[in-house]
Amino acid sequence: MRILGISGSLRKESFNTRLLAAVRQLAPEGMTIDVFDGLGDLPLYNGDLDSREGGPAPVERWREAVREADGLLVVTPEYNSSIPGVLKNAVDWVSRPMVGAALHGKCVVTMVATPGRGLGRNVLTDLGRVLHDCHAHVVSGPWVVLTEAEGKLADVEDEQGQFVPTLSDPVSVRIATVQLNALAAAVEAGAGEHAVAPLRAYFAAGRARNSS
Repeated sequence: MRILGISGSLRKESFNTRLLAAVRQLAPEGMTIDVFDGLGDLPLYNGDLDSREGGPAPVERWREAVREADGLLVVTPEYNSSIPGVLKNAVDWVSRPMVGAALHGKCVVTMVATPGRGLGRNVLTDLGRVLHDCHAHVVSGPWVVLTEAEGKLADVEDEQGQFVPTLSDPVSVRIATVQLNALAAAVEAGAGEHAVAPLRAYFAAGRARNSS
């Protein structure tokens, strides 16, 4: 099972990018998590740049990565109590076209890391609503809300001698593990297909009316 990991931050030493790297190590057997690192290359969404032949090259690379994935793992900061612009822009690109968008029918897990104590839940609420409206299936909570992230992410040497971010908070480890297993179960159960079924039925009904 191929999962696409996405960080909603462009900052090099982002806590969320580090959390994504740490969570990759918790993937259940049979799941691989590949990271997409090209959100910063995407232009602002502009319908004039989009056509039936496709959009700009970075957009098509992003769409293809989402299309080929069985599910998504989105780890994002909270900016001004909501979704970072770079992530919302990325979602806008894969929510188009209305028929056959790359995001349609995908199963998604969302997580957040924050340096403070009381932030994070607003972005997950807003992101979940947006993804739901884009006909994706969002795995429900409990969420990974990694507060005071700096003290809960440490670089640990692995078997290859590489230092990799590791999650030291046992509660967050348990929740992340449960969430990844729930994501695998949702993909295997076809939950994403249920999420996009109403949209497909709507367009099918429209075609039937037009042909009658």
